Amino acid sequence: MKKSKRFGVMLVVVLAIVMALGACTGPADNVVDGELYPEGTNWEMITSKPSEPVNITMWIPNSATSTMGVGVQTLADLFNQEQATNNPGKNITVTVEYQGKSSTLNEKLQASILSGNNPVISAIGVSSVPLFASKTIDLRRVFTYEELQAQNQGLLQYSLYNGAFVLNPYFPSASNIIVANKTLMSSKGVTLPTAADIIKQPKGDDWTWDKFIAAAKKVTDTEKGIYGFASNSLDPIGMMYQQGGSLYNKTVTELAFTKDDKFAKGLEFWRSLVTENCMLNPNSRSNHGTIIVSEFYEQKVGMIYTTSSNIVNLSKQAKENNYELEVLPFPKKTDYFTNQGGSGIVILNNKPQKEIDAAAEFLRWLNKPSNIAKMCKASGYLPLHPAAMNEPELVEIYKETPLLKTAAELMIFGVKSPQGKAKVACDSEINKYCKYIWSEPNMSIEEIVKKVTERAQYTIEANQ
Repeated sequence: MKKSKRFGVMLVVVLAIVMALGACTGPADNVVDGELYPEGTNWEMITSKPSEPVNITMWIPNSATSTMGVGVQTLADLFNQEQATNNPGKNITVTVEYQGKSSTLNEKLQASILSGNNPVISAIGVSSVPLFASKTIDLRRVFTYEELQAQNQGLLQYSLYNGAFVLNPYFPSASNIIVANKTLMSSKGVTLPTAADIIKQPKGDDWTWDKFIAAAKKVTDTEKGIYGFASNSLDPIGMMYQQGGSLYNKTVTELAFTKDDKFAKGLEFWRSLVTENCMLNPNSRSNHGTIIVSEFYEQKVGMIYTTSSNIVNLSKQAKENNYELEVLPFPKKTDYFTNQGGSGIVILNNKPQKEIDAAAEFLRWLNKPSNIAKMCKASGYLPLHPAAMNEPELVEIYKETPLLKTAAELMIFGVKSPQGKAKVACDSEINKYCKYIWSEPNMSIEEIVKKVTERAQYTIEANQ
C-alpha cells in the first residue's frame, strides 16, 4: 500500500495560486470542500498486485436482462478479458450476481454480512448508505484527491457518512427537472431562460419562484384545458434547498426546518400553484401522474416536473410533433438544487484483503471515463465523470438527444445530503403529510406544518 498525495502541501499551493490570480480572474468558483477533502489527512491507498488469480463477486439489483444488468455484465466481461490478457495467472475475475429489487438486495446483503457470506463489492441505493456504512471501506483509499475532485461534485450527495467517503455514485439514474415546451411557452409570450444561462450565472434572477408562477399563469387557459405547469407531487426536500435551508441536520437526528419559516413558505408556494390556476390539483383525478405526461405530449401543459429518465421519450414526441423543448432546474427562491437518485457502489470491509484489493482495482477501472460512457450508453444514467461526455459513446447519444447532456450538466447544483438511519422513513412521512396542501384545501399552512412536524419528530425518534 502507498499513501495518497493529499491536502497538506496541495492546499497551500492551490490557495497560493488562487490568491496570486485573484485580481485578474475574480472569485474562485471551486471552493475546497473541507468535509470531503480534509486538510492534512492521509489515507493508505489500496493497491492490487496479486501473486495468484483472485475471484470476486459483485451484487447488483435488477436482473441480467435489465439495462443496469446488461451494462454491468458487459463491463465485467471486458475487465475480465483485459485481466486475463494483461495478468495471466495473476488475474482478477469478477462475477456479477443479480438480486432483483433494491429492497431484496438490501435484505440479502444485511443477512449475508452477519453470516460473512456477503460479496466484497456491491451496488446499493443512495438512500441505503446508513444501513451499510459501518461495514464499508473509505473510498478515499481507492481514489486520490485529484480523481475525486475531477468527478461531478453534484453527484456526491450521498457519498459521505460519518466522515467517511462510503459510496461511489456510479449509477446515478435520474434527477428531477423541469421539461418545458419552449414552442408553446413562446407562443404565449413567455421567454424562458436556458440551462446554459443558468449554469453560467446561477446568482441571476431570471428563474425564480415568482417568475416561474408568472410564466405558468401566462400559458394557462383553463377553458381549453391548458395549464402552464404539471406535477404529480410536491418536493419538500427541494423547496428547502431552494431557499438555502434543509429539512434535517447532517445526521437526521434533528429537524432543521422548525427553526424558521422556510418550510411554511415552501408549502405556500406549492399550494399557490393550484390556487392561482398554474396547475391542476394532483388530487383531482386518479392516475394524474400518467395523464399529465400524455397531456404534455398533446401540448396541453407548458412545463412538467419529471425525471431525467423521461427525456428520451419526451424528446421523441417533441420531434414527431414539431415543437422544441428546454430542460431547466426547478426554479429557486435563493438557490438552485438538483437531486440525485439511483445507486452507487460500496466495498465491504469484512472480506480477505486480497479480495478488497481486487475490488478496489475493479472500481478504479469502472471509473475510467471510457467505461463510465459505456455504462451510460447502456443504461441512460447520468455520467459520474464529466470527461465521459467526450467519449464517442456519449457524444453519439447526446447528439441524438442533447437534453440528456443538459440534465447531466445541471447536476452541478447537487448538494451534500443529510445522512442518517431515519432519513428514508422521515422523507416518506414528510412527503405524505405535505400533500395536505391539496387534499385538505381548507387546512391552514400553519396546521399542516404542525402535523408534519409532529409526525417527522416521532419518526426521527423511532428510527434512532
